Amino acid sequence: MADPVAASGAAGMFRAGTVLRPPRPSLLDAVAHSAVLRALAAWRDNGGGQPPLLLDGTAGNGHDSLFLARQAPAGSLLLALDIQEAALQASRARLGQAGVAARCCASAAAACALPPLPPDTTDVRLVLHSHAALPQLLDALPEDDRQRPLLAGIFNFGYLPGGDHKIATRAATSLTAIESALNLLKKGGIINLCIYSGGDTGYEEKEAILNYVKELDSKKWLVIVNSYFNRKNDPPLPVFIYRLK
Repeated sequence: MADPVAASGAAGMFRAGTVLRPPRPSLLDAVAHSAVLRALAAWRDNGGGQPPLLLDGTAGNGHDSLFLARQAPAGSLLLALDIQEAALQASRARLGQAGVAARCCASAAAACALPPLPPDTTDVRLVLHSHAALPQLLDALPEDDRQRPLLAGIFNFGYLPGGDHKIATRAATSLTAIESALNLLKKGGIINLCIYSGGDTGYEEKEAILNYVKELDSKKWLVIVNSYFNRKNDPPLPVFIYRLK
């Protein structure tokens, strides 16, 4: 059966578009990315092993995808997911401008059917797929990819900057995605969340996520919630989740 997404023309959405400015990480990005670098350094210090899986659960404009692609150990698999065509277009443009090759997939099935790359090549796949359906995507990967340890994941919850504010993440699907990622995360790995709230999106998702991570077993997980302490008007809330054992 023909892929309905591809048949609709979405498969062509990845053609090169507007050239984007080189990303200039914000202080928030720098702090969040430093936590990922810590996990990657610990993995290398412990002898490495099978090249890991890295996850950008909400590709957005591609800033986190580019960071993960640049830092990924050789042979890693990076999955960058989004349900919006515009987000994947922007991500591909940003990666391409930085000289990072990415394979673009108009469905999860297409992503799972791609042939393997040479062993030392980082495999970057941009996938038109919801983070809420992460388990289905991972279950459909080839056996070798399913065996990869998840070392780091990044999620931005809210809406695409510059995009349609009516298309936003929701509490139920965001919690499903977080739980799925935590179930896969290896010891010493990290999941970074950045929660945008207020305005069009309200506070339900933020409160649901905070209530969920607060109840995680403190012997297994370290949860760090940061805040812009003197900033008004609902600034983003970064949350780091480390797996201790």
